[in-house]
Amino acid sequence: MLLVDGDSPLDRRLKVLTGSRFSRVLLYIGRPHEVADPALRSLLADYLPCRPDTQLVLDASLERGLCVRDLSNLHDLHLRVCRAQNLSEAECQDALRFAISRVGTGTQHTWSTLALLWLLPWRTLARHARRRLLNRWANDLLRAITGTAVGEAFAFIQFPVHPLVKEPGDAGTRLLRLQPRVFHAADFDHSPYFDVIKAPYLLDKVPTGFGALPWKGNAGALAPEQRKRHLSVVDG
Repeated sequence: MLLVDGDSPLDRRLKVLTGSRFSRVLLYIGRPHEVADPALRSLLADYLPCRPDTQLVLDASLERGLCVRDLSNLHDLHLRVCRAQNLSEAECQDALRFAISRVGTGTQHTWSTLALLWLLPWRTLARHARRRLLNRWANDLLRAITGTAVGEAFAFIQFPVHPLVKEPGDAGTRLLRLQPRVFHAADFDHSPYFDVIKAPYLLDKVPTGFGALPWKGNAGALAPEQRKRHLSVVDG
């Protein structure tokens, strides 16, 4: 799963509306041949004809609603990679099946969406008031844009996004999953059930304000980075 820190007018408005550092939630689908269900592979080919090694994500826009995109279209954006903890391969495929079945949701471009996004003074509202209004008034298009389809895909396989809550009952304590009507980026960013994956990166020049000195510290600290770099070269 990917959290997007976009800089478009829509992305900036979504950050204000949700109070999150990130604007949108994308579900990583992977390469078409990695989808186990042949019917889903055929469906993906209909939505977005592409090469077999193309990496796909589930995204949403005002124009197209929930849609499938090429991951390479996001190369200029700041992304955070999150991975759900301890999911089996079967659960991953079930979540993908649910999410892909929702492609096309929110294609009805209504005035209510524009009014919610651009006319309400979201900056003047407290965070809990924003959430309450969003849960009450968001239509299918706005829910798709904020990342609700991704949250519902995890809910479909009984994977919690929000922390589990204990409730005392007659037969003892029960565990409940918090299930909002609208999911957005902050829900996944703050969730204890997703690991943030930090990948090494290479600089082609020294950034302004930095100096470059020979490394004299513990060389063993670089070993994981070297292994990751080697694996990325091999996979590529």
